Amino acid sequence: MMHARSPRFALFTLALSTVLGIGLFASASGAQVGADAFLRGFQRTGDYQLTVGGKLQAGAEIYALPSGVPAYLIISSALPSPVLLSPGEGSVQTVQLMKILKRPDGTVDLMADAALSPQGKFEIVGEDVRFKSEGRNAALQPRPSLLGLKKAADLTAYSPEYGRRAKAYQPNAKSIQALRKVAQPVRLRVFFGSWCPHCKEHVPFLLKVEEQIKGSKIQIEYFGLDKGLNDADSKKFGIRGVPTGVVYSNGKEIGRLGTSDWAAPETALAALLAGK
Repeated sequence: MMHARSPRFALFTLALSTVLGIGLFASASGAQVGADAFLRGFQRTGDYQLTVGGKLQAGAEIYALPSGVPAYLIISSALPSPVLLSPGEGSVQTVQLMKILKRPDGTVDLMADAALSPQGKFEIVGEDVRFKSEGRNAALQPRPSLLGLKKAADLTAYSPEYGRRAKAYQPNAKSIQALRKVAQPVRLRVFFGSWCPHCKEHVPFLLKVEEQIKGSKIQIEYFGLDKGLNDADSKKFGIRGVPTGVVYSNGKEIGRLGTSDWAAPETALAALLAGK
């Protein structure tokens, strides 16, 4: 379970840096993206937003490699060319758009013969990653937290990673069957942080569960909290860490999903509703 003091941004927890303190963009292995590298499987990420010349670029596409050599690819009409950020060396490079292959599953590859043009180094300023590319000043900035009462579609729209993990999850069939048979109305409110890597890992499981029990007596809703967990909602509901699921029946709280429940939340919920 992620608590209030945990790092906000899971995107760069692949990399570490004791010098910078906040741990952005420094590779533990020191791996470098070279001009002849064949970088495959970039995935869209929703953790950051792009500004160019101080202006927010709403249509920017930001991709990250999920494993292997840490690298981040930025595609925006506000930049003359796509930009590749390489944490290992702190480098900024451009690549021709025609050398980027977008696949039907939404992933992106850099072609093997892609020529990378050096643009210098990026710098960390607070929580921003600032860089210059072909004479234009740009920055990756953390997106504002997703706050308040939300639906499943809001989460998947905010971060593509929620949708990918939900699609890949296979809930326990017996637990799903038990949840479908629940006779009394039940409401599960999931308190989460869009900044929380544990939420990004586990809350999508409930998105899949919600899809599979559609039409049942169980209503699942999501409530986004800010990083500090010092707001009125956190205090009102006694939320000390996220994700936390609060289960209600007949308007009264009957239990919670805590740290040990998120590996298979459908099983934990079914057991709770069965009085176990």
